[in-house]
Amino acid sequence: MTTTGTPAVTTRLLHEISRGYLKTALLRTAMELRLFDGVGEHGAEAGALADERSVDPRALRIVLDALVSIGLLRKEAGRYTLPPGGREYLLSSGAQYFGGAVRLGASDWEWEAQRRLTDAVRKGGTVLTEHYLTPELDYWEDFAEHTTWFNNGAAEVLADQLVPWARGRASVDVLDVAASHGAYGFTFARREPRARIWCLDWPNVLPHTRRNAERLGLADRLYLLPGDMFEVPLGGPYDILLVTNVLHHFAQDTAVRLLTRLSDAVKPGGRIAVVGHTYREGDDPARNPMPFLFSVSMLAQTHDGETHSVEAYERMLSASGFTGTRMYTGPKAQHTVFLAEKA
Repeated sequence: MTTTGTPAVTTRLLHEISRGYLKTALLRTAMELRLFDGVGEHGAEAGALADERSVDPRALRIVLDALVSIGLLRKEAGRYTLPPGGREYLLSSGAQYFGGAVRLGASDWEWEAQRRLTDAVRKGGTVLTEHYLTPELDYWEDFAEHTTWFNNGAAEVLADQLVPWARGRASVDVLDVAASHGAYGFTFARREPRARIWCLDWPNVLPHTRRNAERLGLADRLYLLPGDMFEVPLGGPYDILLVTNVLHHFAQDTAVRLLTRLSDAVKPGGRIAVVGHTYREGDDPARNPMPFLFSVSMLAQTHDGETHSVEAYERMLSASGFTGTRMYTGPKAQHTVFLAEKA
């Protein structure tokens, strides 16, 4: 450890980083073979589980022991069991099952983007033929289908702030831009019975959004706007505008152009809610690594996107016609919620 508290560079640290993909591969394989479901709440032995999953017994033993080594299983007297938290996150029946996240985060498509990171650094942005901004990319279908977990508590934080405000409104019409799974708008609508939600996204994504609304009993308050958020007619005007986990795909000037266009569809005195990873200018990346690592993903898969600072969000909202920006977070929220008023 150095005097600043940052770990010293050692060969062990470098080995752990350079071979970090092994842990990702183990988790992906375990999810694909449903090994955690096979272990279940009562445990399993390697031989029996190999027969059940129709895999090679020796190979499975190697994988199970490796899962023990990284803390995703326990082993005692040759029997494998789930560690604390495993039931919730690792079983497909768990309340916070992480399989959908792994399906995306450890996908071949994501791995290929990071494999080309050196090229992206040379160019200054993605070198992929298909990337986050490719129209109607099928990746976003998987995202909408498998990542309702993605709000990480931020949807509840957003609803906590908007529901009391909405009680005084004559109407509660909401435009959810790049709605995807719809979790932000739907969480609000379940707590505000007058809310009507217009979801804007690519035509191939919106059927997944609709299914999520049907599952929650909100289909009768759902309206779909298929198309490009920079071009599609927006309708309105709306009381609330949701722009969640969108602006990091763009440079600040492009984000301002989008927000300015969207602001024209918001009623005077209406609200905008923006959600995303963030940090404060001057933050030490070693103390708050997530937003800085997330920027790497944007570098590899967008033309000029990155994680924006708190101050940048405030500047972007002000430049596009919103005032009184306030920031909210919560103990479970890995994303920050910004609320502002249409001037």
